[in-house]
This record gives sequence, structure tokens and C-alpha cells, in this order.
Amino acid sequence: MELIQLTNDDGPPGEFSPYIHYLVEAIRKYTDWELSIAVPHVQRSWIGKAHIMGADIVASYCYAGSSPKDEFDGPHPSAQPNKDNKDEWVLLNGTPASCANIGIHHLFADKGPIDLVISGPNFGRNTTALYMLSSGTVGASLESVTCGKKSISISYAFRKKFHHVPEQIAEASRLSVQLVQHLYDNWASDVDLYSINVPLHDGLGSDTKIVYAPVLQNRWGSIFDQDVEDGRKHFRWNPDFKACAKSVDESEPGNDGWVVDHNMISVSALRAAYQQSSNAVGEIKLNRQEEIVACIDIDPNSYLYPLWINALASVGPYSLHKYGEESVKSRKRIVHYAEYDDLDFDRLGASDPGYLACSYIYRKGLIRKHYLTRTVQVFTAKNPDSILKRAYPDSYHLEVDYAEFLDDALDEAFELRGEIDGEKTWILKPSMSDRGQGIRIFKTIDQLQEIFDSFEQDEDEDEDLEDGDNDHRPDGEDNDNHGVITSQMRHFVVQRYLENPLLVPEHGNRKFHIRTYVVASGAIKAYVYRHMLALFSATKYSSPDEVDGEIDLKGHLTNTCLQGEDKAEGSVEAFWDLKGVSEQMKNNIYDQICSIVRDLFKAAVSVDRINFQPIPSAFEFYGIDFLVDSSGAVSVLEINAYPDFKQTGDDLQQIVQGLLTSVAKQIVGPYFDIPGNAPDLTEVLDQPMGY
Repeated sequence: MELIQLTNDDGPPGEFSPYIHYLVEAIRKYTDWELSIAVPHVQRSWIGKAHIMGADIVASYCYAGSSPKDEFDGPHPSAQPNKDNKDEWVLLNGTPASCANIGIHHLFADKGPIDLVISGPNFGRNTTALYMLSSGTVGASLESVTCGKKSISISYAFRKKFHHVPEQIAEASRLSVQLVQHLYDNWASDVDLYSINVPLHDGLGSDTKIVYAPVLQNRWGSIFDQDVEDGRKHFRWNPDFKACAKSVDESEPGNDGWVVDHNMISVSALRAAYQQSSNAVGEIKLNRQEEIVACIDIDPNSYLYPLWINALASVGPYSLHKYGEESVKSRKRIVHYAEYDDLDFDRLGASDPGYLACSYIYRKGLIRKHYLTRTVQVFTAKNPDSILKRAYPDSYHLEVDYAEFLDDALDEAFELRGEIDGEKTWILKPSMSDRGQGIRIFKTIDQLQEIFDSFEQDEDEDEDLEDGDNDHRPDGEDNDNHGVITSQMRHFVVQRYLENPLLVPEHGNRKFHIRTYVVASGAIKAYVYRHMLALFSATKYSSPDEVDGEIDLKGHLTNTCLQGEDKAEGSVEAFWDLKGVSEQMKNNIYDQICSIVRDLFKAAVSVDRINFQPIPSAFEFYGIDFLVDSSGAVSVLEINAYPDFKQTGDDLQQIVQGLLTSVAKQIVGPYFDIPGNAPDLTEVLDQPMGY
């Protein structure tokens, strides 16, 4: 080893660079190395392996003897002749890395190839990753390696920052020179640079142990303090050195920080490269967010259409098409929202991963009232602890072709006949109707017979209207009887009527039910949308026991589709904005609803796998209606597929918008490998079906 270049990050000898002159003295005293010196003109600590982009570096020259007691001559703008008895110090207004690079390629190139670049001694330790990654001293060594040179960085670890003991520094420098020579003579083939840390203490000497030590990989938080002066934020540099010391104290023995803390000299053998993870191999395939093909096949002027457009925009790029276009059917990444009959059942049935539709194929196990009743009854018989045991009203299936056969039907449903005693109130629901059509309340068999007779009378009137007399039914809407065509419907459910609903004076003591939007996805997850609706009856509620004769439905039916011109102000409210209901009670109601929905879907997939078949390539909205009684207990009323979102109204349209956006993020996006989540959707069921 002949030609040595010395640099550092603390600059020329001074208050913040107290060690370098001692190392120069040791080199002159104990070696015959040819030494060249290039250092920053001022302290450049904590700058790492940085260069100042675009800056011109200017050199100046100082001269001094090898003793730390010698005074400096300079700086001079150029090299001075006749300074043979003094060392030349080149000061550069750049970084430590710049000093290393300029020295190797320019300042000392005429002397021949540099054999080794020594960087240091640093004023303070450079142990552990936190210090080493920030160190200008180590940064100069890294730059030297990238220039094709071997390099060793040296740091002296002190106990007290400005308490310098010349004898300790001189001994540290002597040991450093010996260690540098040893490392150079025994340089390992897989090493680019060495980092030496020498602890300054009274016992430092020839018997001080020198240990190879790995670098402790530690971390910390902010290294700045924030303040405000003159209305502007200031961030003052203030690293938490105690946190770094604590990480060493809590570490396993043997790392570089631990070695120095135990008064030994640490040597870390390093490569001038970022350490690679052994698991990071192979090709990376990015999710390039190919656009989603959105087929929203509903009327562009409808309530839902613009809301779907907004929702899909929250997921990523998409294009709008009609699914009927031949060029579209072969596309991948299709989300299809349309009427049930307009869906592509071939792709649905095949669980095509490129096609996501808005409905399952088979789901009447939930949405047909008599199927649902049987499903719940079988499930609760096997699971008596289920919340459905309490939350699903006593129900009976009644099969009636025509009114004249009601008595025969009651003979078949003999348990129901025994329950209709004139004391209890019952509600009749056609199994396949929606929007409240055909719902009636009764207490006696005679009243039930009158209801079926009225259905047939309504049907006869409908036939007359079809012959041309439609003037008194504007827009073809149902009349006030909300009739049902019995010739097209034979299945009915008779349920025990819940006579003690929760009534809130702040809302006129009107009966209300809670409309909850539920989304089922794939095979199968079920989510409850947190933002629910409260739908109120048209008039104040009166108990059926207080009414003689026919029961007026206006105070009992809360389905706003039935209210027509009787629809009162405030018929639809946001559930969480209800007045007169405590937050604790609202949260309790929501928790009950989540539990009920969970068990409803568990029942559907376990009891009737023929009539409810979730599939991976579909999701579906359900509008589930719940009633809360005066004690706060929640009961489920019915489940509707393709719920009527429009009844939410314009004032609360943001609730439906939030639902569609949540579904786009939680279900549509992830189906096409676009990550997302929706905090307003509460997952209540995740039950893989084995597809």
C-alpha cells in the first residue's frame, strides 16, 4: 500500500473536527504511506453520500505540520510552492463524497492510482443503521467504492462531546493505523469497504479487543421539532439520540453498537449496495387498472343511473356500454346492472371471472315469503339459540287458489285455524307480491274470508278496466285497495301482527319500519349498509284492539309506495337522524339487525340450497324491512330483491349514492383485482361455499 487519500465529513481541524490531525500524525509516525488530503472546507456531517447538484466546487489550500499543535497556513486560492516540511490540505466547498471523487480523479491523479481512501476519523460514532445511513464519513467511503477504490471509514465514539483527552485520541489513531494496515493486507474478496468504530476511554490500548460486528438495524421517529414563528412553520433539527442508544441497550449482544458500548473496537465489513431481500425475485406483474366495462342497462333518466355513474368513477377507469352490443359480450371486466331477465345467465351460471352481475340466479329461498318462512322455521328448529327464533314473527303458509276454497286451505293449515281466535291480530301477505300489495290485517276467519272475496272483486274490476274504462286510475296505478290478482297467486303467508311498535312522539306517534340495504356478494359474503331509512305510516298509529270492524291500513302500513297522495311530510327519514331515540338504542337496534341478517343468510345457505344458490360472479342488493317494538326488540318483516331505491327520495339521495359507491369499492373493484374497502358496509357473514 503506497498512495493513501484522506477525507472526512467534519472539515479541517477545529472545534467540530478534533481528531483528523491526530490521525495524520499517526500515519506520518507509524507508516511510510504517501498521504494526500482533501476535506470539506466546513463541517458536512449527516449528509450521507450526497453531491450538491449543479454546484461548482472550488478548491483552496492550507498547510500545516503533522503535529496537532501546528498552526495552519492558509487558506490560499492555489497550491503554494516550497512547503516541503508541511502537509498540504486541500479544502473543497463540497460534500465528503465530492471530496473523495475529486481527489481520486483530479487532485491526486498525477501521483498514480489511489490504493485506499480513508474517511475520518468522524467526530462521534457511526454505529447502527441510523447513524451509518446518515453519515458523511461513510458516504465518502461509499463514493470511493463507486469510483473503483477500496475504502475504510473511521469513527471515534466519545462519552462526553467536548471532553477531549489528547492521549486517548492519539492512542485511538495509533490503533486505527495498525487496523487499517491489517484490513488492507487481508482484504476479503466480498468486501467493498470497512467501517471502524473506536471507543475513546481510559482503558484504550493494545489489549483492547477488536471485533467484527454486524450493523444493528434500528429505527426512529421524527428528527425535527416543529414550531411556529411569524406565522410560519419551522422544523428544527433535533434527532432523538437517546432513542438510538435505547435500541442498542435493548438489542442482542454482538452488533456494532453493542461492541462499542462494551469498550471494544468494532469492524463492520460492508458492500456498497442496498441489501436485497432474498424473497424479491421473478417478474412483477402490475395491476394496470384495465378499464371496467360498465353495462348499466336501465333508463338513463332513472333515479339510479347517475348514482351508478358516480359510484363507478370512484373505483377507476371505466367505459359505458349496452350489454346487447355484440362487441361488448366478448369483453372481460364487465359489471352488469340490469333487470333480472336481461342478465347473461350463461356467463352467470359458468361463474365467468370476467363478468359480474347484479343478481343471483336462484334466490327465492329468501325473497319469496313462504319459502323464507319455511327456511327460518327449519333453521331455528336446528338452531334454537338463533336470534331468528325471536326476531321472525310466528308465520304460517296458506295456499289458496280462489276465495271459495279458503275453508279447505285452513283445513290444510289446521294449526293456523286454531290460532285465529278473534283475540290475536294477524297480517296476510301474498308471497310473491312486493311494494305492500295485497297486505291485509284481520282478527277472525270471517274477516279473512272477506279479504279474499274482495281480492276477486278487485280482479273483476281490473278486467272491466282492461276493456277500456281506465279513466279513474291515472297512470294505471293500483287503486286504494292495493289489490292482488288471486288467479295469478296462490301462496300467502299469515303472520302474527306486531301490535306494540316503537312510537316516537317527536314523529307524531306514527308507526315506522326500518329499511336496511343489504348486499350479498359472491359465494358468499353479506354486508349491512349502515345508513338505514325509517319509513313512517301516513297517519297516527292505533292498536287494532281499539278498532271495531274493518281495520284502516293507513296507520299500519309503513310502505310509502302504498301511501300515494296520503304520503305525509317526513314519511322517510334517515335512521340515525331520528329524534326521540337515544344513540344507545340506535346502536343496539343496528347490532340486532346485523345479527338477524347474518342468521338469515346462514339459514338460506344451509336449509334450502336449491332455492338460494350464491355464485362467485354475482352480487345482489336486498331491501330488508325491520320493525322495532316498544321494548327495543327488532323483528324482520320481509326481504325484497331489487329494492325500490327511489322511495328514499331526493332529500336523502346521498344515502343511496353512498351505498352504490360502497359496493363499487368493496365488491366491484376487488372482483376485478382493484383493491378497495368501504367502512359503511358492515360484514356480517363470510361463509365460503366451496366454488
